Amino acid sequence: MKVYISVDMEGIGGVVSLSHVLSGSKEYERFRKWLTEEVLAVIEGAREAGATKITVADSHGGMTNILIEDLPENVEVVSGFPRPICMMHGIWEGYDTAFFIGYHARKGTRGAIMDHTIAGRIFRYIKINQKETSEFYLNALLAGFYNIPVSLLSGDAAICREAKTAIPGIEVVITKQGITRWSAKTKTLKSIKRELKEAAIRAIKKVRERKIKPLRIEDNIILELGFYSTDTADIVEMIPGAERVDGLTVVFKTKNILEAYKLIELAMIIGMGIDSLVQKMMK
Repeated sequence: MKVYISVDMEGIGGVVSLSHVLSGSKEYERFRKWLTEEVLAVIEGAREAGATKITVADSHGGMTNILIEDLPENVEVVSGFPRPICMMHGIWEGYDTAFFIGYHARKGTRGAIMDHTIAGRIFRYIKINQKETSEFYLNALLAGFYNIPVSLLSGDAAICREAKTAIPGIEVVITKQGITRWSAKTKTLKSIKRELKEAAIRAIKKVRERKIKPLRIEDNIILELGFYSTDTADIVEMIPGAERVDGLTVVFKTKNILEAYKLIELAMIIGMGIDSLVQKMMK
């Protein structure tokens, strides 16, 4: 049993503030340890259930959050940014299932902690075939492209509700209940670790019994990107195949979800570069 674990941070228990997820602060150092502890619990459960290969993809921000030195032997870690296929790099290498840990809801979700999709300062929304998507949905579709089911997700209550609706039978661990975008009622680390270990064991059992199916979508996808700034849309429009719908919206017709995912990542990097340039111009 080969398990791929994609780890974000906004959905980790206790996280409610930007200081918790932005590197350079004391609070960030505290919560990257919490993040690592949640990952350790999932690994423990997966191994107890018979996982023989485990790959952990550090998938938040600059993607260098997990304390790799605290992980056990024989665990691979995908670290650093940028990288092809962003939060799911290497998923094509032949895994039996994927786990999503510390995930959060899409932009505009009420009562969700730090709701955003891919890059909160760049994208107002991302649509696949006119459906507004979360990072969970995009990553689950990409796993499905390689015929890999997502069998476990953890995060706040909002993203857990979406996951259960999208993937029947998926195991979820609610780490906290959002009150506002910046406040929540959270479980303790000890409680979350116990639930994660138990959920990982159940998830692998379900995968073996073929009780969870990959989330798949037909090819020939319409990708719609809604930006916050016209300057980002101005540059993204230059990508071959782009259609500028209005000042803030660019649409692509793509062959499949893999092509759409790569365009999303490219648009994000363009937006980050423009945002950095504008900040320099303002000084």
